[in-house]
Amino acid sequence: MNEMNLELYWSEIPIGKSNAVNYDDLKAMWGRNERDIRKILHDLSAHDNGDDYILIRSSKQGGGFYKTQNRTEIEEYRAECLNKGKSIFAPVKKINRVLKSDAEQFSFTNNLRVRREAAGLKQTAVCDAMKLYDTAFDVPMLSKMENGVCLPTYTQCKLLALIYDCDPSDLIRYDFYGGSI
Repeated sequence: MNEMNLELYWSEIPIGKSNAVNYDDLKAMWGRNERDIRKILHDLSAHDNGDDYILIRSSKQGGGFYKTQNRTEIEEYRAECLNKGKSIFAPVKKINRVLKSDAEQFSFTNNLRVRREAAGLKQTAVCDAMKLYDTAFDVPMLSKMENGVCLPTYTQCKLLALIYDCDPSDLIRYDFYGGSI
């Protein structure tokens, strides 16, 4: 979808939880089917036009779709997204083990702990530095990342690489079908 279309759709997303819309509202507004709406919302979620609004796509009771700058709502939505991500990625370790016997399709190398220890840093020191950028970053989160329970976001990986004085690819390496990224 081109940038101009995204901006048009973005401008039509209402601001504020009290103005949230549902799929039926968006289908009527945009004259599209639900599948198209899902794709547009997906693209809008990744779209960054430089403003400070976040598209909330909440599945919580009374949820819906709306833009907000409200920090509390954004933090709650981040927690909702992270929880969804954890449940989606939970079976990946076992899936990789099972598929490895046939054909390894995806794996990753996690050097987070190795790089932290090589930098001579304790988890608490890393978390203190990360909290300057991400107030929710804490020792349990870092521990889960180091143990492969979850992975850092792209931004978190870049910040950790700065703290460890290395390249982000030194922290996490993804291998697909035998090739590396």
